[in-house]
Amino acid sequence: MRSLPIFCIILLTWSAAVLADANGDCNQHTDQDLSILACTTLIRQNPRNAAAYCSRAIAYANKKDYDNAITDFTKAIEVDAKFAVALNNRGNAYAEKKEYDLAIADYTKAIEIDSKYAHAYNNRGNAYANEKEYDLAIADYTKAIEIDSKYAHAYSGRGHAFNNKKDYDRAIADYTKAIEIDPKAATAYNNRGYAYNNKKDYDAAIADFTKAIEIDSKEAFGYYNRGNAYADKKDYNRAIADYTKAIEINPQPAFYHNLSNVYRLRRLNP
Repeated sequence: MRSLPIFCIILLTWSAAVLADANGDCNQHTDQDLSILACTTLIRQNPRNAAAYCSRAIAYANKKDYDNAITDFTKAIEVDAKFAVALNNRGNAYAEKKEYDLAIADYTKAIEIDSKYAHAYNNRGNAYANEKEYDLAIADYTKAIEIDSKYAHAYSGRGHAFNNKKDYDRAIADYTKAIEIDPKAATAYNNRGYAYNNKKDYDAAIADFTKAIEIDSKEAFGYYNRGNAYADKKDYNRAIADYTKAIEINPQPAFYHNLSNVYRLRRLNP
């Protein structure tokens, strides 16, 4: 589950029009190259502009240039050691590089600075889950939910941790809560369907995978997971159709493997 960047805020301390324009361009997040260029202008004007380093780092992260992002987040933290947002976002960049111990250290520091930082708890939960430390992940997701009861990503993350612990009923309850908060959350439907499938409630699983596909018809894993549920029900023709669609969208070795296996099962069980 991917961590989300939290935007930095740049405060104007000067009135020159060119620098005001640079401030606006630096702090937008649609054109990453423009943001990098503008933030660089601000940093040249004031090498201790922590927020400009942070915003430039986000632009680098959005371009998947995590090394440069980490360098800039680090500079922001050097300028302002209490910059919790920069610590959280540097943690996200480390997590993208699968350096989870470093990510956890940054999230922990951000939480020490701001004990109500729900995003940092959620992101640390993600990092713990990636390390298969599911109990620690659940504790962090729970804390994020206590701080923000409408935090759909935290419910989904905790559901995923419960799913991995094979506590499917709690997983389903958390995914259901995430769906109540965000009815367009295709991933939550997909994950709840996976939990239902693990409970062998194939009809409920298929209903959820179908809903995920309705929300996002280009999500290959929705078709793949529904194919698995149909295969478990021995409805091989529908399974073949779904695996084929998943392969059309995003070819994956597992998709081909399961498609081949279902063809074999259909031949053995005409």
